[in-house]
Amino acid sequence: MLAVLAAIMIPSDLFGQAQIYTRKEKLKDLAAKTVKVVLTGDEIFDEALKQSVTTSWTLSPYEFCTNEEFQKIKTDSKFYFLLLVKGQQRKEAEPGIDLLTFVKGGEGADKSIGDMLEVVTIPLRSAVDPSGREFIILPALLTIMQEHAQSLTSSEVKAYSPLGANDSKKLRMKQIYFSEDDFAPQVDEKVLSSLDEDIFVKEDEEDVDEVFAEGTFNAVVSYVVAPSEPVNGSVCYKMLIGADNHLLYWYKKHRISSRLGAGFLESDLKAIKLLRK
Repeated sequence: MLAVLAAIMIPSDLFGQAQIYTRKEKLKDLAAKTVKVVLTGDEIFDEALKQSVTTSWTLSPYEFCTNEEFQKIKTDSKFYFLLLVKGQQRKEAEPGIDLLTFVKGGEGADKSIGDMLEVVTIPLRSAVDPSGREFIILPALLTIMQEHAQSLTSSEVKAYSPLGANDSKKLRMKQIYFSEDDFAPQVDEKVLSSLDEDIFVKEDEEDVDEVFAEGTFNAVVSYVVAPSEPVNGSVCYKMLIGADNHLLYWYKKHRISSRLGAGFLESDLKAIKLLRK
């Protein structure tokens, strides 16, 4: 009888001493721990990643590492990791897009990256035949990731917040530059002609990239991430990013279908027009 009582009492005593780690608690060391930036082996991309991290990463100390090193230390909670991952939807035969993900090392890492504690993930480019615009936008995406990561540690509620655009209302006062290629095929000339005089549609995406690269004051530019050969069920991400401050002013996604192609939809443009009234 005493043995049974002891067996009952021990777990109760242990539970009294147990600590419950919330998401905010798990992420409180974000700024103190070293981020290992995992290189891909693609020399061109890795060079762009190195330059972008060097100029844009201010959240925490960082070091570059190979994928082989990552595999050895990914279960170590002393490190966070920034790495490129593939995104594949259920109906896709192969991954459609590449994403940048910021995760914490820990026990789940020995199963898969998806089992690691995710801080924030952002779409980067098409996985096959990307446009090359990602090299221009990359520093801004890193800034956006850091801003979001930092916000997660401010409260328990915000610790569970998804990535989003917190400054959409400020689009009212911005000049917006769209690449023509960033519109879904269903967007017609009538819709485009209804846009106000401070929304510019450029036939050549290099003109939009130039606005961004020059850090043009009060300007935001369009950026779309979708598979180069989407299927029904593929996901398209649409962003408007500040050229002068790298803030995220618009962040929406939709599933691609025969009715809704890749790119900004008519519904997006109507919503943006309402914000500018």
